[in-house]
Formats: sequence, structure tokens, C-alpha cells
Amino acid sequence: MKYTYNSHFADDINSYLDLRQSLGNERDTFARRLHSFDVFCVSQYPEERMLTREIVESWCSLKTGEKQSTLLHRAGVLRGFAKYLSSLAKPTYILSIDFSCSRRQTFIPYLYEAAELRKFFYGTDLLPPHKLSPNREIIVPVLFRILYCCGLRPQEVRWLKREHVNLNDGTLFIEQSKQNKDRVVAMSNDLNSLCRKYDSIMEKKLSNREYFFQNPNGHAYSAAWIQQQFFKCWRTAGISFSKRKKPRVYDFRHAFALRVITNWMNEGKNVSALLPYLSTYMGHASIEQTSYYIHLVPEHFQYSNKTNWKCNLEVPDYED
Repeated sequence: MKYTYNSHFADDINSYLDLRQSLGNERDTFARRLHSFDVFCVSQYPEERMLTREIVESWCSLKTGEKQSTLLHRAGVLRGFAKYLSSLAKPTYILSIDFSCSRRQTFIPYLYEAAELRKFFYGTDLLPPHKLSPNREIIVPVLFRILYCCGLRPQEVRWLKREHVNLNDGTLFIEQSKQNKDRVVAMSNDLNSLCRKYDSIMEKKLSNREYFFQNPNGHAYSAAWIQQQFFKCWRTAGISFSKRKKPRVYDFRHAFALRVITNWMNEGKNVSALLPYLSTYMGHASIEQTSYYIHLVPEHFQYSNKTNWKCNLEVPDYED
């Protein structure tokens, strides 16, 4: 979405967004929150040309009904923008890093139980056809199995092009994902076989499609559509969740990492020596992001003498 900025910070906001995009970040990630900040400035500080402490602290106060995590996200975006202004030698108040640290809650992904996963995939296979969403009964079972089996980010499977799915050697080419990194992801033989069957069926329905999972309009599916199908599969499987504790599509990626590390531990392998391979496979920016998953492994595995646990751990964000 194209946002228009009208405050006295408009030119700097656009320059900052260009910089973030050049560094491999999704422009929309920052543009939406900075647009809200821009609207706030026009409304509350229409004549202000300097990012003052008053503006920053007013913006970074918890709104009625707002979640703490939402506040932290928008405060973090503003802090990044403030640091950019400061780098241009403009008088700027930069929110203290302690603001985030003192309020940050440790993020724990939803940890699937084996029985839940069996029911979920049973639900994907039972998803009925729908006239407003042609072919979903064919697409959904394969799409979610790729997410679960390969640990991809949801946006990576959405934008996966057919030409990047090599059904001969069973690999997926992930093009310019986070930090504009490319990587190759290997599939298991069973998953590759499933993808072959899927591709054969879809070729008869949508010949010469661009995306491996393509909607009837010729585009990639939206994140909202995938999330909608995700919860429909759970309902079809007869499972419901409370508002305070429910899974997200992204948790399949966390489940993948946890499953791989747990299997290595069960096999008595040196996990610390293997983590770089997992980090590369998942497209993490650093080994610390991968190391985080060690803390999610059942406690009795964490004391294995096969692994060196002395590492600096970095909690990955929602789209690590």
C-alpha cells in the first residue's frame, strides 16, 4: 500500500523508508506505523519540526485497549526513525533502549502437541470445496505441509514460484526473502512426491501458472487468506482455542526448528556443531536466532554433555 505523509517529518520519513528498503526490509513493515505517527503529528503537533521528547513520550504511551506488544512494535519503529534523524545531525530525542527492555515480555511460540498436529492435517484433508475459493481443497493440504516440513516463513510459501520448485531433485529456491537473501531448501522424498501429484493436478486446472500456489486471479494468495484457511482447518478438525492461547501460521516454522533440534538431541548428536546448518537452512540472519530454540526443548535435553550451551541467545521476532 502506498502511504502519503503530511507532517513536517514527511520528507525524512520517505528517505528513511528508502534506506530500510535498500537494506532488505519490507517497506510496508515500517511505512504503516510511520504513517500512523505522521497522522498523530499532524493532529497533535502540526507546527513541530523537531522530534522532541514530548512528542516521543506522547506517542509511546499505551493506548486504551492496546496490547503491550503493539506498543513495543510502534515504539521500536519510531526509535529507529529517531536514530536515522540523529545520523543526519538533526536535533532529536531518541527513546531509551531501556524502554523496550523494561516492558518486553518473553515471546513463547505456540508449541504443538503431536495429537494436535495429526488432527490439524486431518482437517486440511477434509476441507471441502468452496465456490468462492476454487481449488482450496487441493492447495491447502500441500501448502501447510510444506510450511510444517520445511520451516518456511509464511510469506516464502505464498510467493513461491512454480519455476523455483524443482520436482526432479526435490528442492525449493527461496528468492530474496528476509535481508534479500536467497537460499535452497531441500524437501523430503514424501513431500516431493506429494508436490509432484499436486503440480500435476493443478497443471490441468491452471496451466502455465506463475506461482506454485496461485489464486484464480493469477496472483499469490494473501496472508489473510492463508490465516483464514488455517483456522478453518482447525475447526474442521474439531479443535478450538482460547483467545489468550492460540497458534499462528508462523508457529509451524518454530515447530520445525524445535523438531530438528530435539531429534538431534535424541540421536546424541553435537547440536552446537550442527546449528549453523539449521541456521542456513532457515535463512536466519545470525546463529543466535537459531540458538533461541534450544530453550524451548524439553528441559531434560538441555543438559546433554554433547552440546555446548554457552552462547548468546537472541529471541527471534515474529518473522525471524
